[in-house]
Amino acid sequence: MKHADDLDHLAGCARCRQRFAGKSLPTDSGERLARKREFAAAAVRLERERNDAVDVVARHLRETPAEEWPRLADLPALRNNAALEQMSEEVRKRLHRRPTEALTIAQLSTAVAALIPDGLYPPLVLAQVRANAWKDRASALRYLARYDEALDAASRGEEYLTPFAAVEHDRAIVRMVKGMVLFQSGRFEEAGPILAECRRVFAEHHDHRRHVHSGIAEANVLYETSRYAEASLVYGAVLDDAIVTGDLESQASIHNNLGYCMTHLGEYDRANIHFSEAIAKFTDLGFTAEVPRTERGAGLILVGRGQIASGLAHLRAARRDFAAAGMVEEAGLCALNIAAVLVDRGEGAEARALTQNVIDEFTAAGLDERAIAAVVRLRDAIDVDGATAETVRNVHAFVESLREDVCCVTN
Repeated sequence: MKHADDLDHLAGCARCRQRFAGKSLPTDSGERLARKREFAAAAVRLERERNDAVDVVARHLRETPAEEWPRLADLPALRNNAALEQMSEEVRKRLHRRPTEALTIAQLSTAVAALIPDGLYPPLVLAQVRANAWKDRASALRYLARYDEALDAASRGEEYLTPFAAVEHDRAIVRMVKGMVLFQSGRFEEAGPILAECRRVFAEHHDHRRHVHSGIAEANVLYETSRYAEASLVYGAVLDDAIVTGDLESQASIHNNLGYCMTHLGEYDRANIHFSEAIAKFTDLGFTAEVPRTERGAGLILVGRGQIASGLAHLRAARRDFAAAGMVEEAGLCALNIAAVLVDRGEGAEARALTQNVIDEFTAAGLDERAIAAVVRLRDAIDVDGATAETVRNVHAFVESLREDVCCVTN
């Protein structure tokens, strides 16, 4: 988080110095001049630190074994805003790929922020620096599903900003993480108002990127509580910002989610339009796994709502794309989704042929023998007319559980 531009403005704007400091303006002209000089000097210091500390964090992380990263807090060269900005970027880059490393760096960041002398920056800037470090720590803990600790970290970040009356945007950044933690914890009634408030603040501050992300999170809360019409309105409200900023990934996700909302609302034509938009954008992004997943999700929900022909078309497209991507297990699971529909419709011959294909594909790929045996039993049950759609769904659940067991072991 950069503060130099803010401080340049604050140095020359008495009204904003009052607003951000959360105090009355000094009446003495000498005190006003001193406050102006304080912000101007801080802006110069921050910019100088950035120039002097280029890549300092990346270098120390690279040259130090990961288990020794906490000891980097002892280095005076890291006890400044520029180094903490770099740590924040390192956390961001690792969140999706290596969340444990991200947490270690975020913990280092909060330790370093605590060691910065109180007089090094104006109180406002120091509060922003420390709040941002705790926000990063909360984010990393959220990715690791350590929700109670994540909430504590977000609360610490909020506490640093409490003395300042109008750092609304900074506070919303911290609270958005808190809202997402509450959502993932299933605490929807608490998460919804927080995320709605964050969306309002980001819109007022023209922070388009965070407006999109907080809006998606808020709409997800509404969706999970079956408020599909309200969710669709929020998704739609942030879609424009995602388009303005050229955020294709968010556009794809929003269209995908709008497809689910429209299906629940019985607006199947609009659902298909949104699913098609999502698939097109995931394709443009090269997200080869997301395309068939969107197709499969659309197919399952359409089948569930009685739109059998449309649902099967999506499921067959998903199976084809999973197979093309070499995702044999996903393709087989999709085939079982289709087989359940076929059995339910009395089309046993086609269902049997499909299960035989799955057996051949699983065998050729060397997948778990228990999964193959389960599908063999299903094929035989179809042969003797002893299989129901529920039988197929049970086999699907069993095969999927085996995949989850493998994931747990390899992780």
